[in-house]
Formats: sequence, structure tokens, C-alpha cells
Amino acid sequence: MKKTLILLLSAVLTMPIFAQNDFEKHNFSMNAGYAYKATDQHPQQFVNMFENEDHANLMKHGYEFEFDYDYRFHRLFSVGLKASMFGSVHGFDVTTIGVDGKEKEVYYSDDMNIFYVGPTFKVQLPTIANHWDIWARATAGYLNMRNTDKANGVSATYSGDCFGWGLGLGVDYSISRYIGVGASFGLLGGTVSTLKMGEDEFDISGYDESLHRFNINLGLRIRL
Repeated sequence: MKKTLILLLSAVLTMPIFAQNDFEKHNFSMNAGYAYKATDQHPQQFVNMFENEDHANLMKHGYEFEFDYDYRFHRLFSVGLKASMFGSVHGFDVTTIGVDGKEKEVYYSDDMNIFYVGPTFKVQLPTIANHWDIWARATAGYLNMRNTDKANGVSATYSGDCFGWGLGLGVDYSISRYIGVGASFGLLGGTVSTLKMGEDEFDISGYDESLHRFNINLGLRIRL
């Protein structure tokens, strides 16, 4: 009897350990969607956005690509890596009077890209109805920004980098054991206080370029 009780107790204690391994450990997420860059201030180096508020407001809207890898070491917890890219392009024409006294159209534009890479920690609820997973992910890492502004055929490219951080919420639906789809909403942010153009550096403290953005994405999930 004593031996039977010991065996039963051992079985109960080891059941959660084995249960935690009954899932795919490697999760790959590929996402694409819309992003909104939440900033109303730009440094003077970004001439077009600094001088044209309508253009600056339209540059807030962009596209987003994301890749996430999660290693699921527990039924509820994962660690991994995030890489993402934000892009926004907009241009406008201005009618000016040339030296010959005739009107001419001058084209101005900005092309901004923001790249991020960093480790992640993910928490997810127990799977609902064998298909639905609700999760939250936090990340902290490296942000890099590049912006090229053009005016009348002349361009200038500035870059800057900073510490970045992010939070995300999402829901995934499993089509099969290994394939799924998902939707997510996230915030990723950082602030650039120094710009570089070639070998030159510009301190823009007080007119920092905020890289904070909100995004909503749809994507594919692969679990192995």
C-alpha cells in the first residue's frame, strides 16, 4: 500500500512537467500591416517636414513588416527575437517663379525608414478551444532611423540610432498543428537626439526626433 501511494504521488508530481512539453517549441511569425508614427516635432535638418505641417502629418502614416521568433520553454512563456521595419514616403509639388520669370514646379519629398532588432519575452494564455492563443510580448533593443529628403533634385540623407522598446498584444488561430494566422497590435518607441550625415554629427537635443509608433498587423504563424 505504501509503495502504491508513493508511485501515485510521483505520477501526480511529474504530470505537469511532462504536460509542459506537449507543444511545439519554435514559433515563427511573419507580419505586415499599417503603422502610425506619433510625433508632431521634427528637427530643422528635416527641412520639408519642419516647414510643411501637412506633409509632416502625411509622413506619420506608413507600412510595417515584422518578424518574430519565439522559443517556447514553458506552456505559458517564451523568449525570442524581434526584427521590424517601418517605412513612409510622401512628396509634394510647389509652384515657384524661376529666374526667367516663368512658373515651374519644384518637387519635395521625404523617404523615412526605421529598423528595429531586439530580444523578446512573451506570455500567453492557455490555448482556447484547441485553436486560439492570446499573448503579450515585450522587447527592448536597437532602433535605427534613416531619412532622405529631396528638394528640386538635391537630396540629403540623415541617420540616427537609439535604445528602443516595445509592447505587443495579439491573438493567433491555429489552422493545423504547425500552421496558423494571427493579428497583433503594438507600440514601438525610441528617441533620436543625434543625427549623422556622412562624417558630420548634429545634436538635436530639444528637437529630438521621436520614433514612437503604433502598428496593427496580420500575418502567418509557423510552429515546429
